[in-house]
Amino acid sequence: MTGFEPPDLFVPRTSVVLCGSNRSLLHWVAYSFVAEHPAGFLWGHVRLPGEVLEDSDVLKTQLIPPDRFLTVSPGELARDELAGNVALGGLMRSEAEEELVRRFADFLRLPAQTQEMISRLPREGPSPVLVLSGGQRLAALYSPEVVGPTIRSIVQFGGSMLMTWAEAPTGGLLEFERVLHVKGYEPSKWRDAVLTVEKGWSTGPLRTGAELRLRDVAPVAAVLSKTL
Repeated sequence: MTGFEPPDLFVPRTSVVLCGSNRSLLHWVAYSFVAEHPAGFLWGHVRLPGEVLEDSDVLKTQLIPPDRFLTVSPGELARDELAGNVALGGLMRSEAEEELVRRFADFLRLPAQTQEMISRLPREGPSPVLVLSGGQRLAALYSPEVVGPTIRSIVQFGGSMLMTWAEAPTGGLLEFERVLHVKGYEPSKWRDAVLTVEKGWSTGPLRTGAELRLRDVAPVAAVLSKTL
């Protein structure tokens, strides 16, 4: 088993996207990455009307505490462009403050649900990881050019972000600091699934270009070997 501790994935703060075709497997891998995080996690799921989760999905278990889990419709996570534009036009700033104001405006463009979640995070010490599953359902709401500012605002004002994307990746996903692909068919066969690191860490097992079985990824094996 390759050696690194789960908290290392999110220290310093970063943004990670997990892509793959099997939603349930993606959810399990995401859960294994955050289950042992010292500050815990908050999990949001983008849910379509009438969606039925597979019985094998971690979202159907009791592993994610109810007070850390919420479901939202795609429309609730649309950006508020008006709020950001008003901030940019109304705030007085010097040239030196231009970047700070721009970042604050990007924060104000975040969906109300996201701002509310960030407002509940601790101001000191480690921050919980913000997990969003079903991110592919936001593709119609986020053009590639706004993905980067949105992610950076969440990381700057909230904390590390982990998203699952159960479709072929789009260009905007390269704005994430880490881009990982999971190829597998079902959670019960997770040991033989393959993790490919398109955009990863500079050193260690998950460095850019690495390809390895999930059974050899320490955080995944440590959690899933006990739960699946």
